[in-house]
Amino acid sequence: MRTYILSFLCYYSRRNRTGASTVDDSLDQICQDILEVAPGLHSAGTFSARTFKAIARAARKLQIRNSVETGSGASTLLFSHVSEHHTVFALDDGSGSVTNVRRSPLLRQHAVTFVEGPTQVTLPQHRFAEKLQVVLIDGPHGYPFPDLEYYYLYPHLETGALLILDDIHIPTVHNLFQFLRRDAMFVLDEVVRTTAFFTRTSAPTFDQFGDGWWQQKYNARPLLRYTWREEIKKLLPTSMQRGVARMKRRVLRGFSQASVEILVPQSGAIVTDAGLVEGSATLPPDSFLWVLARRKDFSGWWPQGMGAVPVDRNRWRVPVTYGGPQDRGSDFELAALVVRQATHRLWADWVARVRETGLFPPVQLPPPGFVLGEAFRTVTKAP
Repeated sequence: MRTYILSFLCYYSRRNRTGASTVDDSLDQICQDILEVAPGLHSAGTFSARTFKAIARAARKLQIRNSVETGSGASTLLFSHVSEHHTVFALDDGSGSVTNVRRSPLLRQHAVTFVEGPTQVTLPQHRFAEKLQVVLIDGPHGYPFPDLEYYYLYPHLETGALLILDDIHIPTVHNLFQFLRRDAMFVLDEVVRTTAFFTRTSAPTFDQFGDGWWQQKYNARPLLRYTWREEIKKLLPTSMQRGVARMKRRVLRGFSQASVEILVPQSGAIVTDAGLVEGSATLPPDSFLWVLARRKDFSGWWPQGMGAVPVDRNRWRVPVTYGGPQDRGSDFELAALVVRQATHRLWADWVARVRETGLFPPVQLPPPGFVLGEAFRTVTKAP
C-alpha cells in the first residue's frame, strides 16, 4: 500500500500543482540521479533517457506489489523505488550490471531480490508465489532465449499487468514482439525507440503445457509461400486431387492390376442415417478392400464395416453410417480403397482400439501412390 500511495501522489501532484509535493519531487530527483549514473552501471549499454522516463511513467500508474526483470541496470534501481518486491534474474558476466547496481546508494536493497545466473537455468527453477504486475524482458538476446524467458514469465502476469520488451530491433527479440502484438493476451500500448510496452488483457492464459497453435492469432494465416500448392489443391474435389496423383503414379510405375467401383448409391443420391454401399472390385494378392465415409467438410475419414470388406466374385457390399442427427442435410463422401498390408494393419488396429475404448477418432487416407485402386462417391443426407 505504501508503494501505491507513493505512485498516486507522484501522479496526482503533477496534475495539481497548487501545493508542493515532497514525495513527487523526491522520486523525480531519484529518477534524475539514476539517469545520471546509468551509463556507468552496465558496460553493454543502458536505456535512453526517453525510454527510461517511459518506463517510470508506466510504472507509476500501477500498484506494483511484485515485479520481475531479466537483466540488471538502471531499471533495477527504478523498480526498487516503485515496487514492493522486485526480483532480478541476471548474470553479471563481467559487465558490472549486477555488481554496480548492488553497490549503488540509489538501490532500495530490502525491496530487491537478485537471482544470479543464466536465466536459461534460474527461471525454470524459480517458483513464483504471487502474480506479477510488471515484467521487463531484457536478458540474453540470442535465439531462443527471449522466447524462453517469456515462456516462464507470461503465466504469472495478472490482468492489467505491464509487459516491457526491450531491444526489439534485434531480430530474435523482434520475432517475439511480432507475436505479442497479435496475441489475444496483450495489447500494445506504445513503442519508445527500441522498447515495447504491452498491457495484459483479460484473455485466458494460454495453456503452458499444451499446443493449441491454431488458437493463437499469430498463426491465423499460414505462410502461403510454402503452402500455395496445397491451397490450390483444396479447391479441387478429393477424387480429382487423388486422380491427378494416380495418373502420375501410373506414368512412373505402370498400371495396377487392382480395380474398384462404387455402384450403389448413385452420385448425388439422397441417403438416410445408414445404408448399404455396393460395388465391384478386383484384388491382387496381399491386397485388401476398405470402405470409408466422412462428412464432406471434415478432414478425416471413418472406416466402415469394422474391418476389410470381403469380395465375392468381384462384388462387395458393406453397411455405412452417415453421421448423426446433427449431420442432416450435409454432403457425405464415400471412398473405396484397395490397399496394401501396411495400411490394412493400421486400420485393423484402429478397429481393435475402437472396440476397446468405444472412441471413433478419424483416420487419414494414405497417399495415392500407395493405393492400388480407389473410387469415390458423393451423396447427401436427407434433411
